[in-house]
Amino acid sequence: MKKMIGFLVILIFLSCETGIEINLDCVLKHTAEMVKMESSAGDTEKAFVNLSWTWVLRTPAGDGVIVERKIDTDFDSIAYVTPIESLMTFTDTSALLESGIGVSYRLGLLDEGNVDYFDTTDFNIPESQHFWQPDTEFISIPNDTLEIIFSKLQEYDTTDVAIYKMLVSNIDSLFNTPIEEILDALTDTVIDTTVTDTLVKIVVSNINTTSIHMIKISSSAISTLDYITDTSIGLRAFIRLPSSKRR
Repeated sequence: MKKMIGFLVILIFLSCETGIEINLDCVLKHTAEMVKMESSAGDTEKAFVNLSWTWVLRTPAGDGVIVERKIDTDFDSIAYVTPIESLMTFTDTSALLESGIGVSYRLGLLDEGNVDYFDTTDFNIPESQHFWQPDTEFISIPNDTLEIIFSKLQEYDTTDVAIYKMLVSNIDSLFNTPIEEILDALTDTVIDTTVTDTLVKIVVSNINTTSIHMIKISSSAISTLDYITDTSIGLRAFIRLPSSKRR
């Protein structure tokens, strides 16, 4: 009994952090990620909401869990997660999820045709990032110093700025590539640094004029539990121009 009380005290402490809802049935965690890729061909945005829940006292009997979402006025059923397990997850990638909007999710246990709603959570999708510089795909970098300027997001104090070398040979192909595939392709890191300002000057002597590179700015809300921190990501692909060329 003392162990259970201690466990619940820890859960109550964790519930003070962004992204955790607790009741006597389950511990529900949510993370939201907004990704925006800017380009001269048009901007692309994609939101990801991950829900995961684990049962506090015991795993209930039932057929599965119905996931409902409310953006405007009514809850709509969007998923059915089965079978019932000690840890259950669902990821929402709907195009209805937009930057900055409020969203609610409701979970219901389905058992022999009856639905017993056991948890509801409400939160906002992160705002999207915006680049001021660079503002085009083809840029000159005088003195090997790249200037990156972006908007500061409210309540997002620390930002990671990274540059990746891409394997694609045609920059236009990136604009038709799903956001998920672009994120998965960000593996060849050229620069990775953490900043507190919205203007960053990075020495990029190792960035050549024959490869396509991607700037990624990633801001996360302050949390002592990183795995439940909401994140906003901005992407901008570019090609370095030879010093004799201008666009």
